[in-house]
Amino acid sequence: MASKVVQPRINATLTSADLAVQNTAQRVLFVGPQVAAASAGTGLLSENIANGGAEDGLYGPNSLIAGAIRAFKKINPIVMIDGIGFDDAAGTPNVFTITFGASSVATEAGILTIVAGSEKNHSFDVPVAVGDTEDTIGAAAVTLINADLTCPLTASYTTAVLSLTADNDGAQANDLGVEVTGTVDGVTNSPGAAILVANTAAGATEPTLTGGLDVIGDRRYQGIVWIFSDLTEVMTVLNARFNVDNKILDGVCFHWIVDTHANTLSTLGGSDYNSQSLVVFCDDAVSEAAYKGPAMNEAGWIKAAQFAAVRSLRLTDGASISQFLTSTESLDQFGGTALASLPYFNTPFPNLPINPPDRGWTDIEIEQLFDAGGSMIGTNSGGDAVIAGEVVTTYLTDAASNPDPTWQFLNSVDVMSNAREYFVNNWRKRFAQSRLTTGSAVRGRGMVNKPIFTAYTEQLYLNLTGPNFVLGVGGEGAIVFFKENLTVVITMSTGTITTTMEFPMVVGMREILATIKVVFSTEG
Repeated sequence: MASKVVQPRINATLTSADLAVQNTAQRVLFVGPQVAAASAGTGLLSENIANGGAEDGLYGPNSLIAGAIRAFKKINPIVMIDGIGFDDAAGTPNVFTITFGASSVATEAGILTIVAGSEKNHSFDVPVAVGDTEDTIGAAAVTLINADLTCPLTASYTTAVLSLTADNDGAQANDLGVEVTGTVDGVTNSPGAAILVANTAAGATEPTLTGGLDVIGDRRYQGIVWIFSDLTEVMTVLNARFNVDNKILDGVCFHWIVDTHANTLSTLGGSDYNSQSLVVFCDDAVSEAAYKGPAMNEAGWIKAAQFAAVRSLRLTDGASISQFLTSTESLDQFGGTALASLPYFNTPFPNLPINPPDRGWTDIEIEQLFDAGGSMIGTNSGGDAVIAGEVVTTYLTDAASNPDPTWQFLNSVDVMSNAREYFVNNWRKRFAQSRLTTGSAVRGRGMVNKPIFTAYTEQLYLNLTGPNFVLGVGGEGAIVFFKENLTVVITMSTGTITTTMEFPMVVGMREILATIKVVFSTEG
């Protein structure tokens, strides 16, 4: 090859474009009981649980944690899921019984439907032929229910009693529902024949959960679905993460309560509550002759998992979310940070069953629970769909027990969490290796002074008011307000920039107050 002369020597270095850093991708953690068939070790973290049923192998298909993960993935198969399963303690399982009337003999053919924990997922149609006795019907029910390997209840039958025993010990399974519907002459509605549902043994004793979240280290979870009745561990961790130094670790726990109105109000006022990092979905405890369970016959942790799925999908850039919105605005049909400020109320949940009209809270009870920090998912006013009500956190008072509405709404938490993360990520990138000066910055050198930091922070706020974020209030007046209330102080001896700001936040439109005056003439 001939020699070549290449003069002058030129070195042209490519550097990355100075683009804004986006917020961290959504990640959700599930913590709950597993069964003996689990392959995951108790209390160990399983990361990035794959689609296609990986949760069944890890925790057992009939475990409460696997059921919650399946419910999440049915809505949201794209967000990363991690899980921590715990073996049951030496506790007591919850037991339901379905008792048939003495000497039942079907005088007509028909179908009895048994719901075992979930109207949508574990509803079993038991065929009844003329001449079938309670023994025949009970045996058929056992076969159908136990063939469903994902059902969280195991069936057995003895002398006119069909028993449904929770596969996980502990109090959480007490919130499952069991119901029998259908009419068959000679079995359900003839003299001396009836079917009664009872909750004959309450589940009790959970595994030791103290330190159970140590395995997550510094991993950040924007959502945690906690499938244990004891909230102490998760709330200790999340409350400490809300304003941790030099990191963004905050997240929200999604939980549930199924109880009477009075007991629910009392529980919401407990020591583990009053937190901006906790959302609790409440449902009424129903006791009818042929039904025991929540007003909506679906496990509370399934509702919590489905809401966590919708929330994380809404906050994922580019995710298609139109199925879970009532807003028809074009830019709202795809997920991203901008959805943090869109209200959660009226979000449809097509995978949840519709409440019978005579079950559930009254309007007054709902308002009282809302004021106490309880959230609802229930039937819409038309009775033909399931939607979310206003989604609030349990935060009611500040550290001095003064009423404080700052973090009342989950939207407020989501807006400010995303805004803070955006500021932090972009400050960290822009000033990753900078000299600090109180004088002028030298062009072409990594330097920052008060005017540079101030201008960059003002630009970040302006970004947060734009169509990709809509977290901060836009318009000339709001931007002037932000600039006037932004302070920047440089301490050269420690190389520190101290900044404070007031952030005008976009909020959800929750109420319209209108006065309509009647007039009888438009003249004079």
